[in-house]
Amino acid sequence: MRRTLLFPLLPLILAQPSITASAQTYFYLSTISVDPGAPTTTDAITISLSGDLSSTGSEITGASWMLMGSTVHITLTAASGPGLDVLVPHTEDIDIGILPAGPYSILVDGAFIDDSAPEFQHSFNVVGTGGPDCEGLTIASVQWSTLSDTTLSVHVFNSGIGFDYPGFILLDADGDTLAQEVVDFFAIGEESWHTLQIPSGTVMPDGTFTGTLQLWTGFFSELACSWVVTLDLCPATECSSITPYLGNFGGALAIGNFSWSIADDGGEVASGVFTLTNELQMATAEACLPPGSYTYTLTPLQEPMGGQLVIGVNADGWTSSVQQPFPQGFPADPLAFDVVPACSDAPNAIEPEQPALQQVVVATRPSSMELRATDGKRLGPVSVHDLVGRTVHQELVLMDRVQIPVPTTGVYLVSARDRVMKVTVAAP
Repeated sequence: MRRTLLFPLLPLILAQPSITASAQTYFYLSTISVDPGAPTTTDAITISLSGDLSSTGSEITGASWMLMGSTVHITLTAASGPGLDVLVPHTEDIDIGILPAGPYSILVDGAFIDDSAPEFQHSFNVVGTGGPDCEGLTIASVQWSTLSDTTLSVHVFNSGIGFDYPGFILLDADGDTLAQEVVDFFAIGEESWHTLQIPSGTVMPDGTFTGTLQLWTGFFSELACSWVVTLDLCPATECSSITPYLGNFGGALAIGNFSWSIADDGGEVASGVFTLTNELQMATAEACLPPGSYTYTLTPLQEPMGGQLVIGVNADGWTSSVQQPFPQGFPADPLAFDVVPACSDAPNAIEPEQPALQQVVVATRPSSMELRATDGKRLGPVSVHDLVGRTVHQELVLMDRVQIPVPTTGVYLVSARDRVMKVTVAAP
C-alpha cells in the first residue's frame, strides 16, 4: 500500500532549500518502522519506509521484497517527472506477512534511493508464541530408510506450533548418538518426514531396544522435546513400499505413454504404463518390494519429444530417493537401486558412505513456498507439481533462492538441484 502526503507548498519552499546537488536521488529514506513493534510468529508484519520525495513530480514506481536467509531485502525504484523541487513526505508500506521466530535485518536498495535511516532501525526480532508445544507432536514411526543403509526416517504429525529449524537426534540407552538430522526445514508442518544420518561406524542395536528421541530447535541450540522410545528397526515385513515415478522438469511439454518395469535377477516384479498430458507432467505408481537389488526401466511408446525427463524411485515419505535423467532419442540405462535389508548385519548390510548435506531448504507459507540453496549458488531449473501430476510452476532460477506462489494448501512435489522433495503447504 502506498501513502503520499502532500503538504502546502509555500511552507515547504520556505523551510527546505532546492535540491540540486543530488538530482539523481528521488527518495530520501530517513525512518524504518516495523508493525507490530514486537512481532510474534502469528503476526502479519508490515515494514514502513518513510522519508521524502525530491519533488512534487517524484514517485515510487516499484517495490518488492524477498527473504534472503535472515535478511529482508527490499528493493525500491523511484522516478521523477516535472514538478517543484521541494521535499514531499512519503511512506511506502511493505507487507511481509508471517515470519519464523528469530532475528532479522533489513536491507533497502534500488534505483534512485538514498537509505539514511538509523542503523538500529535496520533490524528486528520475531518471537515465538508460548514456546514449543510438545504435546502437539505425534511420532508416528522411527524406521530404517528403505533405499539407504545410512539413514533413519522419522514420521511426525504436528497439531501445535512450528518448531523453528528443527533437528531430531536418536540416542541409545547409554546416551550415545545413533542418528542425527541435518537441519533441512524451517519448521515442522502438519505432517513431515525427517531424515536422520547414521555416523559412519555406528553399531545399531539388534532387535527391540529402548532409547531417547530428542527434538532440538534453532539449529540444535535448544532442546525442545524428549521422548523415551522402544523401537524395533528391523520389523518382520515381507516387502517395503516404493514409488517409481516419471517427471518432466522443464524445457517443453512431454506428452505420451511410457512403459515402465522393475526387475530383479529373477525377472520382472512390477510394471505399468505412465501417461503424461498437457495438464499432468508427472506420473507415479506404487510397488511393494522385498529387500534386494533392482533395475527400473522406462520405454517411450512414441517418438522422442521435448522436455527434461527424470525417472526415479522414492520411499519413506520421499526422504530417501534414487533418480537419474532420462534422455530422449538415446539409449537410456536402467536405474539401479537397492531395497535395503534393514539391520540384517551389524552395522548394516551395505558398506556405509559419508552422507551428503542437503543443498536446498524450503520454507512454506499458506499461499507460497520459498526455496533456498544452502551453498549460495543459483538454484537452476525448479519445478513444482501437485500430487495429481499437474505442473504448478516451472522456471530457471538464476539466484540462490526463489519465492513460488501456490494455488492452494496441500502437498506438492518440488524438483530442484536433481532432488525431488515432498512439501506440505499448510493452512494458516
